[in-house]
Amino acid sequence: KPSCAWPGRGNVIKPTRSCDARTGEVLWDPSVHSVCMGGMAATCTDQKPFVYNSSLSMGFAAAAVSGRHGLSGDANCGQCFELKFVDRVHSSGNWGGADADLVGKRMIVQVTNIGFDVTGDHSFDLQIPGAGQ
Repeated sequence: KPSCAWPGRGNVIKPTRSCDARTGEVLWDPSVHSVCMGGMAATCTDQKPFVYNSSLSMGFAAAAVSGRHGLSGDANCGQCFELKFVDRVHSSGNWGGADADLVGKRMIVQVTNIGFDVTGDHSFDLQIPGAGQ
């Protein structure tokens, strides 16, 4: 269940939707417990990236909200951000940078999950159903 699916997270009219882990049906009650807590609420599989046009895609993301990157706490739930894919490698090693086919393209993401414990040199994790498989 996305952390933004709990009531009272972010400046939104409704929390992020969650779905029944067994049936995939939308759960309209935001207080249903997460599968991580023995409940049946999980992230909906339709919360996945999609292409808008040849240079823009849209999707959902988890945001690092430890405060280190300018994002802090539950208030980030529901916010949207524009990401730009670049070919730069992180200074701490030979990792990072987008695939050549993505460089220069953009993606609009809505924050549906947050991570207070994330402190690395990144701010967003793209949500991809099925663990990206």
